Parts: sequence; C-alpha cells; structure tokens
Amino acid sequence: MITSQYELIEESAAKPVPALRVVPQIGLEQYYSEAGPDYAAWSREFNMHFGYYRAGINPLRRETMLEQMNAEVLARLKLEGIAEPRLLDLGCGLGATLRSFSRRLPQAWLLGITRVPWQVENARALNHAAGCGERVRVVEGDYEETVLPSASYDGVYAIESSCHAHGADKGILLAEAHRLLRPGGRLVVSDGFLASDRFVNALQHRIYRKLCECWVIEQLAQLAPFRARLEALGFTEINIENLQMRVAPSVAHIPGVTLKFLLTDVAFGKTEMTRARWNNVLAPVLLPLVSAPLGPMIYCMITATKR
Repeated sequence: MITSQYELIEESAAKPVPALRVVPQIGLEQYYSEAGPDYAAWSREFNMHFGYYRAGINPLRRETMLEQMNAEVLARLKLEGIAEPRLLDLGCGLGATLRSFSRRLPQAWLLGITRVPWQVENARALNHAAGCGERVRVVEGDYEETVLPSASYDGVYAIESSCHAHGADKGILLAEAHRLLRPGGRLVVSDGFLASDRFVNALQHRIYRKLCECWVIEQLAQLAPFRARLEALGFTEINIENLQMRVAPSVAHIPGVTLKFLLTDVAFGKTEMTRARWNNVLAPVLLPLVSAPLGPMIYCMITATKR
C-alpha cells in the first residue's frame, strides 16, 4: 500500500522545474551535480549542513554534531502520539536527514524533494544501501510548487535549503509548506538568515554577494520579513532560536576540512576542479566574514504550527 502511494506521489512531484527568476552564473543543478561528491569530505553520511553542539558532545566529532542537528529538527516537529507520521523534506540533498529519521521512526512515511537529478539517483542508491529504500523516497521536483496533495503531512522541514528559495521572506516556499501541512502540523526551518540588511561597509556587502553566488543563492532570508510571512499565512506558535553558538563548533571544522580537501582532491586529485567545485571551497571561507559578530548573518532554527 505504501509503495503504491509513493509511486503516485513520485509521478505528481516530478513536475518540470522552472528556471530561477534571477539566473546565477552557475545553476543549482550544475552546482550540486559537480560539487555534490565533495560533500563526502564534510560528512561520511552526506549530511549537507552544519552541526548542533550541546553539552556532552565532543566538539571534535563533526559527524556526531551533524547527526545531532537532525535530532534537534526531529524533536521540534513534535510527532509524539502520531503512529505513522508523514514527513516531507523540502530540499533533501542526498537524503541523509531522511535516513536519520527512518532509524528513529521505523513507521514513518518519509519523502524528500530536490531539483537535482544527480541527487535523486545517488540518494536512492544510499537509501537502498541503508536498507530503507521502501520507506524513504527522494523525488525530483520544485519545492516551491510540488503538486503534492494538500494537508498531507504531519511535518515539513528544510535544513539549509530554504536559502535557495525566492525572496527575502521566502514567501512562495512558506506558502507551499503551509498548503502541504495538515492542521496542527509543524514546520521547521534551519538555515542562515540576515538579522538585518545592514552591512558594515560596501566590501562586506560584496563578500555577501559573492557568498550567495558561490552557493547559488538569490538572497538569504531576512528574519523580520520571514516571520511576518509566517504570520500572514496563519502559522501560530512561531519560535525563532538563534543557534549561532550551537553551530560554531562545527563551523570551526571548516579550515581543517578545506585544507585536507585541497591537499587530497586538488593537489593530488584526479578529477577536474570545475568552477562549481571551487565555489564550494570558497564559500565556507567567506562565511565568517559576513556572519555574527562581524556581520548580519546568523544561524537560526524557526518553528511554526499550522492552525
């Protein structure tokens, strides 16, 4: 029964993906197809996000912090009492969070959407290798216009993928999330946000624009418009957590990971370093220059409930 339901959803979700309204120098699909394999240097499980540090975790164990971020998102979805929760990952990458959830929720019905065909193909292979291919599905589609059934999900989340949506308030994405959630369902967004649109100087603003270009981002969400959009859509119980210090220990791993990557994959690697791959190296280096306390960018986890 579940398999047949997934087949129907897969057909409906695979709607042709329109081009970005503001076309970056490298497209999203090209970026993640070329640079996607390089994320193995960051996470053996392909967790394509920062980690969450809490007391008791060894800050030297990056994968543990990355997995903890998954656990924190799951906890905020508040699925207690739901026997077979239906969850949707908007911008799932290679499906690492979906697989993490499947280990914790053996009865869950898990679906992920990505615009990148390379990610779909490889996520399915990883799901099969993990033994969760029947319960975890990854499909190609536009998360701002999924064509999935309305009010079908107990939880919808986006971990460091909402940044790729359009607008300073990410209004199209939030409206789609609201449509997909059942009444009482929870939304969790974990990502970088601009606390304000004020930069220290013109140079810092140029660095921010270069960071956006590297990661194929039109613009980061601004906190105030983002919250206002949630309220306008009718979300309640809106909570904004500043996780800047929680993610800092994993961010501190960037120099070491970058150096190792440059030595093993660039200096002695056999594959071509394309522009997308170089952008993936440069972006984390630029990140601290625009993040708090030097700049207006902060890392937040935002939760809300559909009335």
